[in-house]
Amino acid sequence: MSYQNKLIGVLFLCLLPFLILFSYCHPSGDDFSYAVLGTNQGLLPALIDEYNLWNGRFFSNVFVLKNPLVFRDSWLWIYRISLFGIFVFTILSVFNFFHYFLQKIINRRLILIITLFFMLLNLFQMPILSEGTYWYTGVVTYQLANCFTLFYFIGLHRFSSMQQGWKKTLCFFFLCVSIILLAGFNEVEMLLLVAFHLLILFIQWKNKLPNQSWFVGLFITSLIGFSLVYFAPGNKIREAYFTDESHRFTYSMFQTSLQMIRFTSHWIISGVLILLSIIYLSFNQFVDYVYKLMLVRFFINRWIALFTLFGVLFLAIFPAYWSTGIMGQHRTVNMAYFYFIFLWFINITLWREAILKIKFLSNFRFKKFALILSIMIVGFTNNSLSVWKDLLSQDVGIFNYQLNSRYLLLDSLDKKNTKVQVLPVLTKKPKSIFIYDISTDPNYFPNTCYKSYWNLTAFIISK
Repeated sequence: MSYQNKLIGVLFLCLLPFLILFSYCHPSGDDFSYAVLGTNQGLLPALIDEYNLWNGRFFSNVFVLKNPLVFRDSWLWIYRISLFGIFVFTILSVFNFFHYFLQKIINRRLILIITLFFMLLNLFQMPILSEGTYWYTGVVTYQLANCFTLFYFIGLHRFSSMQQGWKKTLCFFFLCVSIILLAGFNEVEMLLLVAFHLLILFIQWKNKLPNQSWFVGLFITSLIGFSLVYFAPGNKIREAYFTDESHRFTYSMFQTSLQMIRFTSHWIISGVLILLSIIYLSFNQFVDYVYKLMLVRFFINRWIALFTLFGVLFLAIFPAYWSTGIMGQHRTVNMAYFYFIFLWFINITLWREAILKIKFLSNFRFKKFALILSIMIVGFTNNSLSVWKDLLSQDVGIFNYQLNSRYLLLDSLDKKNTKVQVLPVLTKKPKSIFIYDISTDPNYFPNTCYKSYWNLTAFIISK
């Protein structure tokens, strides 16, 4: 067996515990409430209500309103298969992205190795694994947007290489539609699209590139997508809950800066990004190719790359502080970290002259040690360690059994009984799997979700 095949096998083994965990995940909170809306209303009326009464997301809401829970038979397995399918789709989209841009310099096997390392990097340092991988509503709102964005980048590159004609016009139309749909996933995607197309216009203006009018059209389309989401009536209603805490510019900038420092330092201190960067820089011919791709084909210099690296984090964090006064959850930072990995290695490529002055980078033994240590870290620390603990401690098994028993109890309840129904409290809550559990308060959101989904007259509490 070749060295590359052995490495692929080891990387798949590192992914294995994450894959096993899909068979234990359960729906929670918004999964139930959106399923009720998607079942009781037609899709279009439900989409309009969400847009007008809660948020401006119009494309991701298609997936959440028609989530696996609308299938009353075998909904739990459909839920798990859907999450697993999106995970596989993420791998395929990352592989396809790397293959499109790197196939001229490396073979498919090496592209698969890079893809697996990318997935492990993303999983083991994802700010909140449970919401970014094992919770349907969070996954389709943020992670699925990342996947489709990679395909958009490929389409945009093909468009830029086309000659004038009807094919280019048709491609432009599809790109515009894609921008609108992508903006409808979430607020961060909306902002990233505007910033990305503005950056393209800056690069074109600075380098006096042709066909600027086409990209002005794409930028205008991104502004339309921004407007559809930002000025949605539902967003104004949601922001009204945080009137006293929102729209404080100085406070929002300060807190965003602190969070940017916090997350960046955490991702770098783990050491894997540095170790893998050392290995990456040792492949001179490959690095030269990427360097020319960035500098000559895309006109991205080191300062633009550095600005973009931190700009992605800013756009993922600042809107939360601006609109609510708190970050609240880390799902948006999950999204930023996905792009941070790409941008980190682009920066390493463009800043390599300063880095390559370090002499030990050319030492073969050190590079071999760096590879082994990198695999150990991504396979057994941070989120990977949490997954291993959950599996080996059997917490996920107990958690799974208790929730399955709860569903059976809910199925057996008399729909017309008005007495308060008491459900046993969960004794195990794995760290790696998302759960927004019920409480002793019958009006608590998860409690009302159970009540609505099982169409009960009685209130639900836990004890």
